[in-house]
Amino acid sequence: MSETAFLFPGQGSQSVGMVEGLAPFPEAREIFQQASRALGFDLFELCLRGPEEELSLDFNAQVAVHVTNCAYASLLKKMNHVPRVASGFSLGIFSALAAAGSLTFDQGLEGVIIAAEKMSAEGLKQQGAMAAVIGLSEKEVQEVCREVAQAYVASVNTAQQVVISGQEEDVEKAIHLCVVRGALLVKRLPIGWAIHSPLMENASRAFAREISGWKVKPPTFPVLSYLRGEYLRSPEDIREELTAQYCRPNYWHKVLLRMTEEGIGTFIEVGPGNVLTQMVRWVNRTARTITAQEILEKGAPNAECGIRNAE
Repeated sequence: MSETAFLFPGQGSQSVGMVEGLAPFPEAREIFQQASRALGFDLFELCLRGPEEELSLDFNAQVAVHVTNCAYASLLKKMNHVPRVASGFSLGIFSALAAAGSLTFDQGLEGVIIAAEKMSAEGLKQQGAMAAVIGLSEKEVQEVCREVAQAYVASVNTAQQVVISGQEEDVEKAIHLCVVRGALLVKRLPIGWAIHSPLMENASRAFAREISGWKVKPPTFPVLSYLRGEYLRSPEDIREELTAQYCRPNYWHKVLLRMTEEGIGTFIEVGPGNVLTQMVRWVNRTARTITAQEILEKGAPNAECGIRNAE
């Protein structure tokens, strides 16, 4: 049986109706009720019925994806499924660390809320924007960004999919240059903040102050950093990851490459949608990919799903 990785998505994976498959599970509903009490609104209802415009707001999208991730992780845990390794894409790192026991559910949700608030405050000052570039390498996009004052490589998702971030005017300039240089597609993302860029350094420092008193535990299963592609082994590693992620690039491609090199053959997306498992196909076309929702629907034994039991 192949080794398995859990991948936790971030903002951009949200969609109206994304929790429909969780509705039959009381454990999942309780997680949403706990989150709704902290947020002051019915998060499950927003995820289930929208409206889309409200769900897509940066703050709502971030908490919605995180809580949905946690609900799926809780159900997989109850089914006695554990990964060989896990990682989270952008804010998905909170979900991965909560699933691994490094953070409590309350800490993970609080972290996402604090991060959203700090990035929102900074984003309003910076007038940030983000865009996905398809068909150019990281090196080619870096060359474009060097020609533009405040546009930066924010995320390297695959060898030919790179996200840029920065001030809106400069991102628009970079988009134009990427098209001129032969990009197959350049698309503005529905995000109003310059996430994973130096423009978020103040937000990063503010976040660090807010979580300075957190008690963080070592993970119960390995979690890979998407900033460095290394394992988060200690509370200090985890604090650095959570703090630095807002102003440093996301090297998701390195995470997938390392997992593949270490023998991971099955990748499970633990959250809404299948954005991350689609990225896996660009790195490892022979890998088995499946979503947590598909596992719940199939009710398949572990051997069929490619997941190993806890020892």
